Amino acid sequence: MSYSMFEGKTASDIYLLSLQSKQSRITMASLLNVVAAHFAKKKNHQDVDWSILHYEKILMFLSYLSEQGKSPATINVYLSALKGVAKEAWRKKLIDVETYQHIKEIKRIKGTRSIKGRALELEELNILIDYCMAQEGVIAMRDAAVIALVYGAGLRRHEAAGLLLSDLNISEGTIKVLGKGNKERINALHDRNLDIIQTWLDERGLAPGPLFLRARKGNRLVNEPISGQTIYDIIIRRYKEAGLKRLTPHDLRRTFATKLLENGEDVFLVQDLMGHSSVETTKNYDRRADKAKTKAAKALPF
Repeated sequence: MSYSMFEGKTASDIYLLSLQSKQSRITMASLLNVVAAHFAKKKNHQDVDWSILHYEKILMFLSYLSEQGKSPATINVYLSALKGVAKEAWRKKLIDVETYQHIKEIKRIKGTRSIKGRALELEELNILIDYCMAQEGVIAMRDAAVIALVYGAGLRRHEAAGLLLSDLNISEGTIKVLGKGNKERINALHDRNLDIIQTWLDERGLAPGPLFLRARKGNRLVNEPISGQTIYDIIIRRYKEAGLKRLTPHDLRRTFATKLLENGEDVFLVQDLMGHSSVETTKNYDRRADKAKTKAAKALPF
């Protein structure tokens, strides 16, 4: 990458370019826009003069986030973004080395919050998929395949949206996934998952392109990929139509992890299957303790 590519880029632009994952760049850009509004009353991080960064200003912002009820994990993501921008501001000589060192030494916020989300019961999952497959039209078949694969391979929304037909190997029963940090993994799929996907392929056809195609009115398929937001919309709409308790797309990923762990699989194996860089992240997806705590509380003598 030539130096000329960085000319005219702000410190925040260069920080975002340093992130390997497209989804990470989108997430951090959104957070930096919040910072821009707070620090400089600007709508976009690209309009901020990052020479304003200093130790006290960041501490005050972290305190503000805490007062707003943000979780320690969320505050630490903001801190990580600000440290990244500060590093690039120092490289661009917008702040001096002493200012950067003071910012670099700001410690992460300690503490935890109750873990959000839930793991579905298998009955719920099958009701959701069966509901889609009982509907008419290619959109319903696609939605059933999306739900089955997001659960069956433990996918993030953007991972599912980015799949190509060529990533699927029906004969070997595997799916190739490009995850965070440009890391590739290959996950085996359950026979039921493959059957649902095959039903979708019978409608989709075998033309090269995205695995999950956009659909226009009249159930007309277009050889264009759906987005992560579309996957979110699909799952939210379908669980409501099926009359199920509230769930999110990430709950399907939590269910994937929880069911594997309930089945006695090693947590490090589950970590690899989910594409996590840390086993601690994988542990946050384990919802086995939820049932145990509920059972214990209900068994309390009274």
